Amino acid sequence: MPVISVVSLKGGVGKTSVTLGLAGAAMARGLTSLVVDLDPQGNATSILRARPSKTTVANVLEHPTRAEIEAALTPCDWEIGPGEVDVLASHPSVIRFDSWTHPGTVFKPKLAKALQQLEGYDLVLIDCPPSLGALTREALAASDLALVVTTPSYFGTQGVERAVAEVEEIRKGVNPDLKLAGIVVNRVRSVAEEHQYRVGELGSIYGKATILKPFLPERIAVTQAEGFGAPVYEVKTQGGREVAGIFDLYLSSLLRK
Repeated sequence: MPVISVVSLKGGVGKTSVTLGLAGAAMARGLTSLVVDLDPQGNATSILRARPSKTTVANVLEHPTRAEIEAALTPCDWEIGPGEVDVLASHPSVIRFDSWTHPGTVFKPKLAKALQQLEGYDLVLIDCPPSLGALTREALAASDLALVVTTPSYFGTQGVERAVAEVEEIRKGVNPDLKLAGIVVNRVRSVAEEHQYRVGELGSIYGKATILKPFLPERIAVTQAEGFGAPVYEVKTQGGREVAGIFDLYLSSLLRK
């Protein structure tokens, strides 16, 4: 059961879109996946149209027991098949777990403890908040792979640098099995010189092999799918098919790592 954290330290780069794109690709293959929504904004929970549950990921972080996490699991309205998607839903109260502990305090991962007790999933995808707080550390401590999402911009490049450094810090500390799965460059316009420059810059810094290809183009099909509350492959347009195909390629790459 590979666990993949989708990370971005800058809001608005499409981190949740990438998480849900991978969940949709997994479902199209007949896989059973779990989306863990660690972002207090709860966008993934909303777009997936998760069924109401009495408990959420906040309760799991408070009491990381098997009973607690199983009680918090909920299906969603993406039951299109052939696979399935379950949700560990977010809640605004999860923000209280995002504060740093006092210096010298030993970090004891809670989400990792809870996920280790789960069975029956082919894939776990964690949608992290756009920050370097304790929630992102919880996600990375529980993960096998970290996927960094950015846009081809100056501030996006800066966010990648900080995210990669955090992945390395967690790997050296609490999770030696953590690997950087790659960098997704989202909302790329092939005719924009600035985008071409930033993509080349990322490749020169982190290695061309680290940048997932093809790049994710800017397509209205993604926002349409999110508005419908459906996977992007349900948008039967050329753009929808193009983006869905890219997410399927990404999924193949991630499952091989």
